[in-house]
Amino acid sequence: MAFTLFRVDAIYSVPFAPPALTVVGSVPELLRAAYQLFADRYPSVPISAFKALNSNTLSEVGIAVSLLDARLEITLRVDQFSVQATNLRTPEETKFAQDCVLLMQDFVTKTLAPSEGSVSLRIASWLHVDGGKEEVLKNLNKISKPQRTTFNPKQIGAEKMEHFTKVNFHSETAGWQLTVLAEPAALSDADLYLYRDYQFLPGGEYDSSEKKLGFLEMSSLAVYEWLGIGTLKQE
Repeated sequence: MAFTLFRVDAIYSVPFAPPALTVVGSVPELLRAAYQLFADRYPSVPISAFKALNSNTLSEVGIAVSLLDARLEITLRVDQFSVQATNLRTPEETKFAQDCVLLMQDFVTKTLAPSEGSVSLRIASWLHVDGGKEEVLKNLNKISKPQRTTFNPKQIGAEKMEHFTKVNFHSETAGWQLTVLAEPAALSDADLYLYRDYQFLPGGEYDSSEKKLGFLEMSSLAVYEWLGIGTLKQE
């Protein structure tokens, strides 16, 4: 069994504590350096994708990079570094987005050396699954149904009761938390909706972008196996 991507949305945010006030007054230099960083890796990146964030509010001062027709927005502000990806449709687009996050995170770390708070990564995926929604329902009922169901669906006239899943994982030792929600997709063109919310605490085991990405990939494979949807088809 295997699945394909229909759509992926993601939000990655890294708050700074204390605020990275070195951004103030350095916006032109940061813009030039960020553009060169991306142009070295992706020569076709347009200079129009880079802009300064000017505001009378101190926390909103910074720079922004807009890629993939504004479906990938990367923002560096005084108070945080954040990325918002919307409507990614292919494995190539998701890999490009991941690479851009790593590039910019490394740039932020080397340029500003900020003190980071709890790092958050939220990923919402809509997937096509072999076997369709019927296979998704069968798998979710199998892994989610409790051994003893206390609610009798006949009380309200229901002919059947289906079980979806929401679970929380955490490791205080390694400094991470993960929430996974899986249910049949409401979109007619997708079969499964999968939501993952990662939290990486300061001082934890995954203290670099590369380690966080490695944990993301490892945990994703484990979740896919648990849900019984196989592996991502490579086009």
